Amino acid sequence: MKQVFFKRIFKPFKKNKLVLFSFIATVLSVLVLSQVIFWISLQNKIVITYNQPRDLQDRTGDFDIFMEIPVRSDGQKNCWQLDDGSWGSQYDIHINNKGKYPFVDWHLTMTVPPESRIDSSWNGEYTQTPGFIYVKGDPSALNLTVLPDDSIKIGYVLYTNDLMQSSDFVLTGRFLRNLWRDRIFLITLGTVILFTLVFIVSIILYVFVQRQAEKDDERVMSLLRLCARFIDVRDEYTKMHSSHVAEYSKKIAEALGYDEDFQKNIYYMGMMHDVGKVLIPREILCKTDRLTDEEWQEMKEHTTYGAEILSGFRDVPGIQEAAFYHHERWDGKGYVRGLQGKEIPIQARIICVADSYDAMHTDRSYRARLSDELILAEFEKGRGTQFDPEVVDAMIKLLKSNALAKTSEN
Repeated sequence: MKQVFFKRIFKPFKKNKLVLFSFIATVLSVLVLSQVIFWISLQNKIVITYNQPRDLQDRTGDFDIFMEIPVRSDGQKNCWQLDDGSWGSQYDIHINNKGKYPFVDWHLTMTVPPESRIDSSWNGEYTQTPGFIYVKGDPSALNLTVLPDDSIKIGYVLYTNDLMQSSDFVLTGRFLRNLWRDRIFLITLGTVILFTLVFIVSIILYVFVQRQAEKDDERVMSLLRLCARFIDVRDEYTKMHSSHVAEYSKKIAEALGYDEDFQKNIYYMGMMHDVGKVLIPREILCKTDRLTDEEWQEMKEHTTYGAEILSGFRDVPGIQEAAFYHHERWDGKGYVRGLQGKEIPIQARIICVADSYDAMHTDRSYRARLSDELILAEFEKGRGTQFDPEVVDAMIKLLKSNALAKTSEN
């Protein structure tokens, strides 16, 4: 049961190259997409460090950080000198994100004079050590994330001996890549969608074509069965002969490992292998006595007549050759052409064995059917002379395993 199920599942992939190609392409593109997602997730975990020294002139990186003393309403900078000569001042720090992605979990380190002290601060969490101030985002200030093409502002009031003009900055954090803004992800996702659609459409087309082919096969089968009955009813001793040969030929082909298309076609060939007999006079076809030389020559012509009748039948490739050569022998002593060995088409070699079995297994006008033991002995005797050894070996295995019993009963 499982084997039949898996055969049905995998049949479209074996029969249709577009289905197979689109499926492979879909699987590969999904694997690439998963790798892209994995790569982006890794990139999101990488902590980067951006250094901006105070003397940097060309700010072409992902960030632009600058410090300024804001101007009061009176037009003066917001700084003042104390009685002891030291300075107090408000400093605003701007962090501009020039990258394509949000910047998160950021920490800013800046240099300040060693003797400085913070009086107050805003929009961040501040700590200070001699010569440095450390800042990280403040949830209440909603500045934990620096959006692309945007900036945040932090600040503090600082007292120093001398007014501070500039600082060195070190910014650390992570770029948070958004899948829907990542070009590689979007291209890969589009590829997955495209190949998936192609795969779905190819499956639908395959099913449609397959159903149409099955209907065509049914029509061809009905026609061939009608023709086979017309052939068989001309001789009461060979009734159902064509159907039996077709079944035996199919089973031999299956035992030899040929695919379903070959099995189907050789079944059709078996049905029509004796079609030329419709042109053989009935008095010769049904004669119970020994045929004269002239009658025997006429009987042998049924292979030529069959090939001529089937010459225009293109729906089953090789059917004309099967009808023409099915009385050739492996040793070259058959008719019509006296071909030998693998010069004989494989279809004709298979039908020759199936035809011989049905002839021996059924009652004829000139003798009764042979026993199974005698049939096996005849096949062993004809192996390598009348019959293809490989084909007759497959037939012998089928007989010994009783695989032809149901067909024989019918």
